[in-house]
Amino acid sequence: MVKKFLYKFMPLVTYFDHIANSSSSKPFKLSPFANMPLYVPKSINLSLNEEQLKAVFRKHDVNGDGCLSKDELMKAFRELGSRNPSWRVRRSLHHADGNGDGTISLDELDELVKYVAKQGYGIN
Repeated sequence: MVKKFLYKFMPLVTYFDHIANSSSSKPFKLSPFANMPLYVPKSINLSLNEEQLKAVFRKHDVNGDGCLSKDELMKAFRELGSRNPSWRVRRSLHHADGNGDGTISLDELDELVKYVAKQGYGIN
């Protein structure tokens, strides 16, 4: 909220600063950076449905064995924008790996997608 406030009133604050610090009668000009946003997010939150999330995970099964290894899961979570993909892989294996073999099979993919949706990775 503060960022929106500062962004909205920055030209006005800059103008008053100019008046207070200026003894000349030159016309006031905004700098080219006055309309620049103060905060730019690193990524955009995209809304993905369940099938699109499954497609992201299937795409990362590079060896085609029908199971997602830890490395393949890590790459998928990086693509989804995870801040700490190694931690997310450990948590997803804890939640979705039903047989405990350390990989996510296609049978366990639905459980993985439910976990990913619960964590806010964009299910409609």
